[in-house]
Amino acid sequence: LTVSATKYRHLRYSHTDRGASTFPMILPLLISSLTLSPAANAFASPRSLFTHSLLFRETPSSSSSSSPSRGITSRTHGPYHRTYHRHVRDFLAASPSSVVTGEDSSSISNNNDGESSFSPEDIFEQFAQFLIEHQTSMIAEIEQTDGSGVAFSKDGWGAFENGNGDNSKSGGITRVIQGGDVVEKGACSLTVIRNGVLTADRAATIRGRQEGSVDSGDGDSDDLVIQEGDIYSAAALSVVLHTRNPFVPTFRSDVRIFLVKSAEKDGGAVAWFGGGSDLTPYYLVDQDIIDFHTHLKKMCDDHLTDDDNLSYRQMKQSCDEYFYLPARSEHRGTGGIFFDDVPATPNTYGFVREVARGWMPSWLPVVRKNGGREYTDEEKHWQCLRRGRYLEFNLLYDRGVKFGLADANPRVEGVMVSAPPKIAFDYNHVPEVGSEEERLLEILKTPKDWI
Repeated sequence: LTVSATKYRHLRYSHTDRGASTFPMILPLLISSLTLSPAANAFASPRSLFTHSLLFRETPSSSSSSSPSRGITSRTHGPYHRTYHRHVRDFLAASPSSVVTGEDSSSISNNNDGESSFSPEDIFEQFAQFLIEHQTSMIAEIEQTDGSGVAFSKDGWGAFENGNGDNSKSGGITRVIQGGDVVEKGACSLTVIRNGVLTADRAATIRGRQEGSVDSGDGDSDDLVIQEGDIYSAAALSVVLHTRNPFVPTFRSDVRIFLVKSAEKDGGAVAWFGGGSDLTPYYLVDQDIIDFHTHLKKMCDDHLTDDDNLSYRQMKQSCDEYFYLPARSEHRGTGGIFFDDVPATPNTYGFVREVARGWMPSWLPVVRKNGGREYTDEEKHWQCLRRGRYLEFNLLYDRGVKFGLADANPRVEGVMVSAPPKIAFDYNHVPEVGSEEERLLEILKTPKDWI
């Protein structure tokens, strides 16, 4: 299997005066000299929890110390008439002037024997570099689409505290936009953990997850038995976009990799991918949800093989199961895909990378169609009520948030960065019979297959 450099290379963006205005939750780390040119939300397994900069607070052996750490307000909700800039997102070959000379670092190939010439460590480094590059371009795209001129803040910690990534240390960058015309609040964060040491409890938990992980078909996931004292590294990019207009769904997505190296000399290493992408609408525009799921299914069909033991249907079901509020008997949104414990291979690397590359192409068409739609104060209030459910899920059920807040010294702002900007809790609110609000609730109580 060869991930074609030509096919998957994408246009690089120039970011004039955008250094301090990147977007929401996870900023890519600047690792090696490779030339590649989306959090406290939805992390299902203990080894996925690294995605928040405050998780895994066991001091990595080579990392520097980390940095420390509603009711509805009155507003006139008029229509937003803006010309949204369409960006070229096709995965075309980049022009020679836009790429540093050398082999495209996004390409992972196999040797003549059909075996991957890249170790789990190699895949980790290339994926981490991809996250850095992708977050930068994605932030520029969202800022331009928002059009308000509001810039993303930048909060670096650890290796990124002074703006320079050190690929031997742990760190991350949280980017947040607040008060935009399209994105009322958004977060995009990068977290990179290097050379952490597993405790006995975490090693046991990971072994349990390892036994239930997706079988890659080659037995790799069973080659290394995770033990106390093994060394772990992790990298993740996560994005949450809470929209101002209630007719544009909240968008959430993440991709992540977790690497474990045996503490024994020549003991081997193993890595897994996780991630997903989903929508939380406030008013159902059926065709928008259908188009979103169609995008995801095509991506899965194009980039997964039978050997990967993954499919759109499986991941859609996992997404529905995870984003569920049992106390309410409601699902949080209309779903998408969700996957975890996927062995890192050249092919799954290509798939997970395409998940991230597809974030904006799957969501921006909805923004362009409905971002300027007029809405009433009552419709905005309904959006805030549903945002309350979003926060409920994060605080009560999201394993990443719960784990992060339970830490002895959590970066609370980093954990809670995915929270909506404004929420509402009305006692025993019941939608009007036959209303669009009631129709949404019916779908959330009984998820449907959109395609």
